[in-house]
Amino acid sequence: MHKLLFIPAAILTLAACQSAPKKDGNADSTAVPASTELPATWAKRFKGSLAGQNITLLLQKAGQNDFRGWYVYDAHGEPIALRPFYGEKRTDDSVIVNEGYTETDGVFRGTVSADGHFKGKWVNAKNTFDFDLAENNDSAVLFSVIAYADSTRLLADKPNSPVATASAYTVWPTGGGESTVAFLQKTLGPGVPQGSTPASLLKNGVDTFFTNYKSNAKDFDSTSMGASWSWSTESGSVVAWNQWPLLAIEDWTYEFTGGAHGNGGSNFSAYDLSKQKKLTLADVFKPNYKPVVSAALGKSYLKKYQVKSLEEAGLFVKKIEPNDNFFLTSHGVVFSYTPYEIAAYAMGQITLFVPWADIKTVVQEGYAR
Repeated sequence: MHKLLFIPAAILTLAACQSAPKKDGNADSTAVPASTELPATWAKRFKGSLAGQNITLLLQKAGQNDFRGWYVYDAHGEPIALRPFYGEKRTDDSVIVNEGYTETDGVFRGTVSADGHFKGKWVNAKNTFDFDLAENNDSAVLFSVIAYADSTRLLADKPNSPVATASAYTVWPTGGGESTVAFLQKTLGPGVPQGSTPASLLKNGVDTFFTNYKSNAKDFDSTSMGASWSWSTESGSVVAWNQWPLLAIEDWTYEFTGGAHGNGGSNFSAYDLSKQKKLTLADVFKPNYKPVVSAALGKSYLKKYQVKSLEEAGLFVKKIEPNDNFFLTSHGVVFSYTPYEIAAYAMGQITLFVPWADIKTVVQEGYAR
């Protein structure tokens, strides 16, 4: 089974090279800031072409080897997740992110320069394509990445004690209109004072995990230093869509507290920035939308996993119902299902894209484009 997540190495770093918020309420064109070097963590949006097709790629760095993001072929709008690549060890400043876990999945290998370019090669088992994408913040919100990581021994006085590790990071809005930034900061970091960052919130979460870890020390058998006591928690947020007025944030977690394997998954939040609102299903769909959307989700699953029926796929369900874990793009809606929700753990997170054309009869005016 493939490893889903990675512990970032950065400890409380704020990417400070982003532009200041604009005074208007819209996410207008924002120039790439002049800089001679990249900060330790960052979040960027690039545009360009790949294999002769225009793409938009969201990419962020939360630690030395933790690169994640999403990209989309602009013509059809189906987001593709990019995750850290574990097939080889990085030994330089290169960026390696992959679309999946088989040899047919694409891998981006390149470098990000301070002048705003992501350049390199996209490869899979059959093809190799050069790419040179330019940073482009037109109609987008600018973000920085704030990260925190720490570790602690279960038994402080024993050098060979099991160790728990914890890491967390979040994206933090820094530009794209003053009212938009204020709305997102209030939403993403409730209780964070104006002009500050959620660094303390990240640390508090890590400290709470360690407190829980050490509270279990009374049950620890010091004669057995098994791996089940090497607890870990990892979490982060990733920008999944960033094109005014739609924004989507993916919040992922992975936690191991003993047992055969850890557990985790991703939850998405969809925003309509023109309304400064986190969207619900009722905002997007008309009443009685479920049968239409469910049929479209089944169609999407069959296409993505190349099976003839949901029964053949071995799902826990006979039909895939829309859930609250969704986000919007300019071309459709994405629904995502955490491990065990509709299928076995080994299937991982199941994320399905439904084009507006397949469900336009049940979509509220203003969203199906």
